[in-house]
Amino acid sequence: MRTKRIRGWLGLLALGLTFAAGWLTRNAVAAYSLRHGSELVVQRDFAPALADARTPASDAKVSEPSMVNLYYRVFSLVREEYVEPIDAEPLAHGSLEALLASLNDPRSQFLRPEQRVLFARALGGEIAGIGAVLTVTTRKTTLRMGDESAPLEQSLLQVVAVAPNSPAEKAGLKPGDFIEYIDDQWIVSEDPFAEIAQLQRMHSPREQIRQASERARQRLQSSLSISEAIQRLSQNPTSEAEVKPLQLTVSRAGQTLKLPIARATTKVRPLEYRKLQNKWGYLRPNLLNAAAAREFENALRALKQGGAKGLSIDLRGVAIGQQEPTLQMLTQLATKRAIAQVEYREGKTYKQRPLNLPKAPQPVNLPIAVLVDRGTYNVAELAALAIRQTARARIFGMPTFGDASQTNLYQFKDGSAFTLTVGRYRGLDGASFHRKGVQPDVRIAAEPRMRGQIGGDPALERALQWLAAQEKKS
Repeated sequence: MRTKRIRGWLGLLALGLTFAAGWLTRNAVAAYSLRHGSELVVQRDFAPALADARTPASDAKVSEPSMVNLYYRVFSLVREEYVEPIDAEPLAHGSLEALLASLNDPRSQFLRPEQRVLFARALGGEIAGIGAVLTVTTRKTTLRMGDESAPLEQSLLQVVAVAPNSPAEKAGLKPGDFIEYIDDQWIVSEDPFAEIAQLQRMHSPREQIRQASERARQRLQSSLSISEAIQRLSQNPTSEAEVKPLQLTVSRAGQTLKLPIARATTKVRPLEYRKLQNKWGYLRPNLLNAAAAREFENALRALKQGGAKGLSIDLRGVAIGQQEPTLQMLTQLATKRAIAQVEYREGKTYKQRPLNLPKAPQPVNLPIAVLVDRGTYNVAELAALAIRQTARARIFGMPTFGDASQTNLYQFKDGSAFTLTVGRYRGLDGASFHRKGVQPDVRIAAEPRMRGQIGGDPALERALQWLAAQEKKS
């Protein structure tokens, strides 16, 4: 939930052992866990059932033992010689957090037991905290000082989507917003010492450097790491003192906004559906999980039996989902068993394999319009692209977020877990949408005043016009 994400994270800089921490994860910690009756369970692509169970093996390459030994030596010395007694578990968990954070990938993260519980509940539709899906976006910019400039990399906390009826939605938080401060605490997004380094390169006066150092120190004194910020935003208050709304400072399209946002559990309905103009089926899966897949099948049957002549599938703001339920939904829409490609790494070589439906498709055989926006994220993007490429559908709205990560969940018996990006989704034709987004066939920038309602949703109205044209053609 990242030295690239946070060069200002002094803890990581001081340790300098993030890479070595990985080999403890793979070897030393694994061995420790096995001695205590623990095994690693792999949940493929967040499937509803565990697809594989295995115990980790020591398979370090020839060049790796030095890293393993280095970390294990430090780990042992800390446990044995630190002035206070140390439990191995928090040491191991901290190492795993640092290891996965070093990947600079918001989809790859370590989850302590309590975080894993919140993660599982969110997949099920119970979202704690402000009710927003967050990610970390890397942006290259320039630090300018007088006539001099230097490259600067920022890692920004960005809103992917907000859940329906959540505190975030009620407060006016929107997809694409960057959260910069929480209660006037700066979320560390760049190297706070970059200004000092630039002044030194410019051979600036010592007093000027001292003042810059003081500014950096004060900035860090009242700051939050990105992981701390995410934790605060994704958990409910635990005491009366924390009940008051959080004051967020948000950047949106060059403007700075102050938004007070409460925290509470938001229960998201898996699916909404109805008929529009007594002719068109409208389906909005708020989640792409097992419950939504079951309801999608029932809703589709009801709409078709009710005489629906076409379908509008609304994937705007759909950012929580799992691969397997998404594939189950697509069996009722797609006309082909293969609906996409997955790019994966094998050694130093990248390969592609087909992503197939779990069973032969049983398409509804109706014209389909798909609605998307920047909040359409990950497997929802995959679904939109697959429907277009295998069901001759048309996409309306704005380009999607652009996250094609295929992710696995690995769970330990102690309740902790970690997610890891293991592949990238591609279209059936092999085209990539990672960091580009799925491009709509008809671009509609106007935001809906009343989502899913005729008269208040320009993208939906345009989609219905297209469906009517398709009916006439047939």
